Amino acid sequence: MKAEISIVIPIYNAEKTLRRCIDSAVNQTYRDIEIILVDDGATDNSGRICDEYAERDARIRVIHKRNGGVCDARNAGTQAVTTTWLTFAESDDYLTPDACETMLREAEKHRADLVMGAYYKKGANGERIKHLFFEDHIVFTQTTIHDVLLKKVLGLTGKELKHPEQIDSLLTCSAKLFRTDIIKENHIEWIDRKVIYSDCLDYILKYVYRCRSVVYIDKPLYYYVRTNTESQTASYRPFTIELWQYQFAELEKFITRHNLEKVLDEAYYNRICFSVIPIGGNAYRMHDFFRGFAEISRIFRIPIYKKAFDRFSLRYLPVHWKMFFFTAKYRLRLSFYLSSIAMRKIMNKSRNL
Repeated sequence: MKAEISIVIPIYNAEKTLRRCIDSAVNQTYRDIEIILVDDGATDNSGRICDEYAERDARIRVIHKRNGGVCDARNAGTQAVTTTWLTFAESDDYLTPDACETMLREAEKHRADLVMGAYYKKGANGERIKHLFFEDHIVFTQTTIHDVLLKKVLGLTGKELKHPEQIDSLLTCSAKLFRTDIIKENHIEWIDRKVIYSDCLDYILKYVYRCRSVVYIDKPLYYYVRTNTESQTASYRPFTIELWQYQFAELEKFITRHNLEKVLDEAYYNRICFSVIPIGGNAYRMHDFFRGFAEISRIFRIPIYKKAFDRFSLRYLPVHWKMFFFTAKYRLRLSFYLSSIAMRKIMNKSRNL
């Protein structure tokens, strides 16, 4: 029987966790799958582990390539996909046993172009379920995709701001089932993180726009493992402000090209406001007060931030978030810097559960 689903796994120096990840793909309850392992120029035993699994299981294909980063690896894996559906997994994470079966069943039942599931966040002190929405099951039609889903991908609006921790809840490539033809026919590709700040924001936004039906199920389908808050997501990232500015420009082009100004205007400017969270955290991770403070001061000289915060309402935010954004809205630089330190500690605690 022809495989229906591809699992694309980009891999770089992941020998410690790779077997667990591949095993979770191999042992899916839905068997008609292909597993594409993309060895992104690994310098440890990852490449050999991939070949070992391919020798044992005919459903596994291995791509060995020069190192180009996770986005380049995902693109290479996607180009190799021959199935109707595809999903992504990271080499230090793993899927639940019935992830593929569950997503395919929902896709076929609702003729959906995208299926999204909840997932487990696994930290050093335990795990919890990350819910994308507060409902158990949602079917988005073409109308609500634009009026509700597309907006939430881009940024929270209105009463959604009561839950600011949900700002990036949709921005993962995992626990999602994509149609391969939508990706390839519309040339949707992952943009390198050296070019844009959030590869997932760009990719998911462009993909969701092309969907006619989307299903969300409040069932965990994936284990997102983060046991070290000093990992890539918690280390200093150069040119963060520039990466965000490029992202804003690309988002503006997308909105204008598709005449979505009325629908996405508030979400777009709120996303700009929320970008000060990683920028503030990044300044703190310089571990140099004067350099960090100078980085913070740069934000408040950029016109797009003044425009966004002039429009930003603090009304629905929880108290500690309201205090944080108050310092940004009114450009209280020192207070914002100190608030960023506090927010970083809160977020790191959340990562570790």
